[in-house]
Amino acid sequence: MAPSMVTVVNVYFEGKEMIGSSPSFGTVDLTNCDREPIEIPGSIQPHGVLVVLHPETLCILQAAGPTEALLGTAPGDLAGIPFGSLVNADAIGVIRDILARATRVPRSENLFSFELAAAGRRFDASVHAGEAGLVVELEPVDGSAPLPPGGPLGLVQSMMGAVQGAATLRDFCRGAAEEVRRVTGFARVMIYRFDQDGSGHVFAESRRDGIGSYLDLHYPASDIPAQARELYRRNWLRLIPDARYRPTPLVPPLSPLTGRPVNLSHCALRSVSPLHLEYLANMNVRASMSLSILHGDRLWGLVACHHDEPRYLAHGVRAACELFAQMFSFQLEAKLKAETLEDSMRMRDVHDRLVGVISRAPDLAEGLIRHRPNLQDYVPCSGVALWLDGRFSSIGTTPDEATVRDLADWLGRTRSDGVWETDRLSEVWPGGRDIRGIASGVLVLSVSRNPRDYIFWFRPEVVRTVTWAGNPNKPVEATAAGSRLSPRRSFEAWMEEVCGRSQPWTEAEVAAVRTLRITLLEVVLQRVDQIAKEREISQRRQELLLAELDHRVKNTLANIQALVQYSASGHRGSSTALEDFTASFGQRLRAMAYAHSLLTRSRWEGADLRSLLEEEMRAHHDPGAAGRLRLDGPPILLRPKAALALSMAVHELVTNAAKYGSLSTPSGTVEVRWAVADPAEARVFTLDWTERGGPAVAPPARSGFGRIVIEKSLAYEVDGTSRLDFDPEGVRCRIGIPQEHVIDVSPTPSPPDVEPRAPAPVAPRRPRRILLVEDSALVAMQVEQMLHAAGCEVVGPAARIPAALKLARDETVDAAILDIDLHGTPSWDVADALAARGIPFLLATGFSSDEALPERFRQVRRLLKPYSSGDFAEALATLLVAGPCPP
Repeated sequence: MAPSMVTVVNVYFEGKEMIGSSPSFGTVDLTNCDREPIEIPGSIQPHGVLVVLHPETLCILQAAGPTEALLGTAPGDLAGIPFGSLVNADAIGVIRDILARATRVPRSENLFSFELAAAGRRFDASVHAGEAGLVVELEPVDGSAPLPPGGPLGLVQSMMGAVQGAATLRDFCRGAAEEVRRVTGFARVMIYRFDQDGSGHVFAESRRDGIGSYLDLHYPASDIPAQARELYRRNWLRLIPDARYRPTPLVPPLSPLTGRPVNLSHCALRSVSPLHLEYLANMNVRASMSLSILHGDRLWGLVACHHDEPRYLAHGVRAACELFAQMFSFQLEAKLKAETLEDSMRMRDVHDRLVGVISRAPDLAEGLIRHRPNLQDYVPCSGVALWLDGRFSSIGTTPDEATVRDLADWLGRTRSDGVWETDRLSEVWPGGRDIRGIASGVLVLSVSRNPRDYIFWFRPEVVRTVTWAGNPNKPVEATAAGSRLSPRRSFEAWMEEVCGRSQPWTEAEVAAVRTLRITLLEVVLQRVDQIAKEREISQRRQELLLAELDHRVKNTLANIQALVQYSASGHRGSSTALEDFTASFGQRLRAMAYAHSLLTRSRWEGADLRSLLEEEMRAHHDPGAAGRLRLDGPPILLRPKAALALSMAVHELVTNAAKYGSLSTPSGTVEVRWAVADPAEARVFTLDWTERGGPAVAPPARSGFGRIVIEKSLAYEVDGTSRLDFDPEGVRCRIGIPQEHVIDVSPTPSPPDVEPRAPAPVAPRRPRRILLVEDSALVAMQVEQMLHAAGCEVVGPAARIPAALKLARDETVDAAILDIDLHGTPSWDVADALAARGIPFLLATGFSSDEALPERFRQVRRLLKPYSSGDFAEALATLLVAGPCPP
């Protein structure tokens, strides 16, 4: 880089205008002030000394400031002098620590009140590491302005305590301005808030009597150009004790290490732009200080302090103000979030309800605007227009279809996908001039890329009056040398009527639309995916129907197989064992068949309870014996699972009554009552079976198959309950089924499923622990018996996904037998959990083809239903020696 350029500017020293030099700024005016090199001014303010040290030797490389007055040596004579010869060893130790932990992003650290031996006085210092070396700023300690007893921290605590209870954002900012003025003594302290376009306005103010007010005045973005705003974002505090200072250059001007000007952007002493000094002079401001206010990582505003006389603040006071600015920024962010929280919660509620509407609506546009809530309820606006699939629809006040189509075409050419907003459409789109009255503001959501689909929220023009601090559009002034651009000299109020703008869109509203975009993209993708799936389903429908039929038949055969096994076990050793077995098996099979028939006639929607009971009674009831059988209850349909389970339980009750109970004598009766009740506030279906007039009843010595079916089958299949009472007058049974299994009953909330608790851990661990996951009670009992016969310990069984997942994730098992379908839900999540733990498993299924299995499980061994004991034993042996399943 070339040596620093020098520009002659008007500067003042001790109240007199003088001609001075301002290195490195170059020739700047308002045409290029946004490119002014303010980070490398090449000079500093004269209220302190700056030295640049070599990072290894700590010898002075460059110096600036009144070193002769403060250190006894001219800047040019300091080069090469070890800094350790000027300060004590403790200060050098601290400086070396700072250097050791320096990062690529410079950050100043303070050293308060250390003695500079060469000068015989105390200094405050700021130190940071940069490319040119270690930058040390020295300011003499002014003993005439001591800090309060609590020091900087106590000062900050008192300042924060004064503003903590502010009810509104404006009160909070006004309180901050008052506290900063109280602590610093500046004549005027303002909270200056930036707008989105870089312009700003005075949001709050505290001032001394007799000095002018700038409250609510607006300033153009050029007053604080972009690079200056960036410096404010990176540095919390900036002080100019005297705006008429004479800048002192850095000697030598270029860094001996880099050959370039030193970057002074993190220096408190850094010299100020000549334009800014002229700006302050035009405002009659002699001293100023700025504290940055950040919202997240964004510059939200400034605490701007002005004084009409020179004013220097001690290092400790500035440190307190800097800490206050940081804490104020944190509190400000919380208050800004609190201001938008209510709107965000309202929009979230509308979003959730809107998702429910559009997920059910056959047409996306209809779901978005034709119901309540709709898109106009989601974001406050005057109207919403949709351009979806080349079709126009709207609600509220919007431009016509042709205008919306043109706007969509323009957006497709000039804007990327996502969310875009403006409160001044006519300034960015030529077609917006004719619709300012209804659409000066537009918030746009791009739903898809090709073709381009859009949702538009519109807001009308709001004509308002803005009060500027002088005319922002006339910075040209006439001088003897001709016209020149200069900072504005007049700060009198200048009124401007602003047209073509709407109420701005808030951050919360834009964020809400971004959230909606993600939701709508998911909905669109789901619809596209749904179309693709429907095409695939139409091609595979025949094979899937055949596979489903194959699965149902084999599941039924597996139930029959289990029924045969249990029926046979109850008739061994009897002289008429074969006949008894044949009769009982036939009757049970008939009960199952009739329940299937009832369900088939209703397309497997539900079975009529009365018809089911009458059919089960028919074989053991004489129609001529009036009054022996009483059925009492409302018309009720039971869903398939409940109908099949209840038919088996009722069959066992009828069979027992015919053999041993009330139906075995001519005088006996059976009464069956059912209803939908509310025990413990959980609506359930109840059925009461009561026998009277038969032989005296005594509790059986053992549990037969019929009792097992009654007590276990309902609980396992449908989470039902059953209670058998062997009253001497006759058997009583009370059955309860959750209301979710009942049709044509007024709906009420079902109690939540209670997951069965996993078995307590066994210590020491037993080998060959098998997790059984099966939703059929009979098949589960059959497999359980075969596992016990093989010497295995059964974990479970589990009939539902949540319980199976808990066991698969938490229990210690050697292997698992997994039914691939639990009550209509594929059990692939359970299989994934087992595979993730490396636990081998078998897939129990009626599907003989691979089509129903995910690709990742097509190599897992299957146990096809119905399975024989030989097939089961072979599969189990293979399972127990198998290696881990790949996740």
